[in-house]
Amino acid sequence: MNEPASPGVDPALIEKLRAWLGTKIPGANDLRIVDTVEPSQGFSSRTILFRALWQEKGESREWALVARIQRDTVCPMLADVFHQYRVMKALAENTDAAVPGVVFAEQDASVLGDPFFIMEQVKGRVPGDFPSYHQEGWVAELTDEGRETLWWNGIREMEKAHRASWRDFPFIGEPSVTAPDSEPPDARFYLQDFVGRWLDWAAQGQSFPELEEALQFLLDNPPPVKQSGLVWNDARLGNTMYGDDLTVSALFDFEVASLGPPELDMAHWLYLDEVFSTQFGIPRIGGIPDRQTTIRGFEDIYGWAMPYFAYYEAAVALKIVILTIRDYSNGKTMDAGEPLPGFLMERLRQYLGEYRDYLAGV
Repeated sequence: MNEPASPGVDPALIEKLRAWLGTKIPGANDLRIVDTVEPSQGFSSRTILFRALWQEKGESREWALVARIQRDTVCPMLADVFHQYRVMKALAENTDAAVPGVVFAEQDASVLGDPFFIMEQVKGRVPGDFPSYHQEGWVAELTDEGRETLWWNGIREMEKAHRASWRDFPFIGEPSVTAPDSEPPDARFYLQDFVGRWLDWAAQGQSFPELEEALQFLLDNPPPVKQSGLVWNDARLGNTMYGDDLTVSALFDFEVASLGPPELDMAHWLYLDEVFSTQFGIPRIGGIPDRQTTIRGFEDIYGWAMPYFAYYEAAVALKIVILTIRDYSNGKTMDAGEPLPGFLMERLRQYLGEYRDYLAGV
């Protein structure tokens, strides 16, 4: 028997999950699923948190788990729930970055109606998006010193994920990309594999000349590669879970991870902080380092100078603009405020201009 599911969680689905899970845990008797919670739906998968309780050799056992179930999605880049599973599994095997443990995967859609995987729950707190952590919530209640610690701890944990070689992710891109004799992918792989593909899908045959020209400029003028590996592609405070001591409990949401230089994730981390503050007219809270301080911190943590950093900021700004062209939310609502008109394009033009100045030696 299972306890009643939370509102919105189908009891029949939970019963199917219980029966399936019982076959995956050797020696489990009288297995029950309790405390089911389904947060607001994600872009590509349903998320159901639960506890599994059972008897094993006369002792009570408990396991806090999360089911990630594939959803129908309008966007082909979000259509494979196992992409995230494979990314987290590879990170756990090849780095000591804090990622949730993935424990089971089921590709047979007949079990729950759609493919799914199971990962372990992680305890901690996540900075809020809406309302922004710059405005209210537990991050806003920290001291300036606490927020600065939070910021740098997240970046240092991200750097651990970037230590994995691009060859540790053979399921991303064509086989030649991660072959033993392959060259480290530069930003052009990411721009073609993700940004360009998303633009093709979002544009629906329409022309966006300024975005197309920006993409071509970035493809034609990549900076030198110091390191290459996984691109998280959603690096930000809001995808980082923290313990009470402000150490990182987990990095998560690798739904659209790609390959390329780590500067792409650094730029994403920095730019999304501005998106969740300045773009919505919210003053930036004290303690979170500004752009130049953060870039210097990136250089210290990763170990090389980044005079070309505006290139990666432009790549990320282009991606974020492209994401606004066509709705991919699958009905997900975020209660976001009204963004400032023109903010995203202004930043794209600013970063492109700064990188052109860098190339010109200005």
